[in-house]
Amino acid sequence: SDEHYPQRRLNVYVIIGANGFLGSYYIKNILEKTDENILAVARNVPEKEETERIFWASCDITDAESVRKLNRDYISKSGDNKIIYLAAYHHPDLVEKNPRTAWDVNVTALSRFLNIADNVKCFFYPSSDSVYGESVNGKVFSEEDELRPLNLYGMNKCVAERLVTGYGYNVIRYPFLIGPSLLSSKKHFYDFIVENILNGKQVDMFTDSYRSAISFDLAAATLINLIEHHIKDIPQILNICGDNALSKFEIGVMIADKYNVSRDMIRPISIHDNSGVFEAKRASSTLMSNEKLKNILGVSEIKLSWKQ
Repeated sequence: SDEHYPQRRLNVYVIIGANGFLGSYYIKNILEKTDENILAVARNVPEKEETERIFWASCDITDAESVRKLNRDYISKSGDNKIIYLAAYHHPDLVEKNPRTAWDVNVTALSRFLNIADNVKCFFYPSSDSVYGESVNGKVFSEEDELRPLNLYGMNKCVAERLVTGYGYNVIRYPFLIGPSLLSSKKHFYDFIVENILNGKQVDMFTDSYRSAISFDLAAATLINLIEHHIKDIPQILNICGDNALSKFEIGVMIADKYNVSRDMIRPISIHDNSGVFEAKRASSTLMSNEKLKNILGVSEIKLSWKQ
C-alpha cells in the first residue's frame, strides 16, 4: 500500500511507461544487474502481484493531478530517483492522424512531468533515430549532426529532446529495436515472425531499408550499465545502437537461422515497391554512430543478438 512505500524503497528506478516492450526489458535488467527497487508506472497497471522490489503505480501522464499524485505519493518520498521516461504516442501514422493528442502526450505531458518530479538523481529520455532523418549516401549520424526528421513523430521527438536537455537531463537515441516480447498480453513483431516461419508461412521483409538495430534486451541492459557504472561519463545526448547497418530482411534471416528454419521463409521485398504501406513519410535508412558509446564502455563491438 502507499503508506509503506517510503519504508520499503529508499533508492528507486522509476520507469514511466513500464508496461511496454522496452519497459519490461528495463525491469528485467534492473532486477538482474542491480539491487535497486523499481517504481513501475503505467496508465493501465497490469494484473500482477508486486514483488519485494517492484511496486506498480497507475498514472495518466496527460493529467496534471494524476502526475502530482504520483509525485506526492511515491516519487517525492524516495531518496534518489533514477527516472527513465518511456511514455510516448509513438506510432508515426497515428501521430499524423492525431497531431494534437500526440503533442499533448509527447511534449506537453513531458514538460509538466519534468517540472513536477522531485528528488531526481538522473533522468533519461529514450528518443529515436527518427530525429536524424534519411541517411543519404550511407551517412552515419553522430550525436552532433543536424536533425532533419521526415515526419511529425520525429519532430515531436526533437522538441521533447530539447525539453529534456534544457532541463539538464539526458537523451538516449535508440535505433530500430527488436526481440521477443516479455509481455504475456502483447506480441512483438519478432514474435509474429517466429510464429509464422515455424508454421510454414513466409514473412515479407525489406531488403533496402537499413537501421543500426539492436535488441530490446541490449538496449535496456546498456543504459542500466551506463547509469550504474559510467554515470559521470554519459554525454547529454548519446546514441545506443549496433555497429552494423542491417536491413529488415537480414534481421529476418538471423531469426530464421536462430530457429533452424529455411531462409526461404523470409521473402525479400523492396521498400520502394511498398510505398502505400505507411501513411507517414519514413526514412528508408537511418544509420547511427556508436563510437561514443563504445569508448565509454571500453568495448570494440556492439551487435544485434538474442540470448533467449
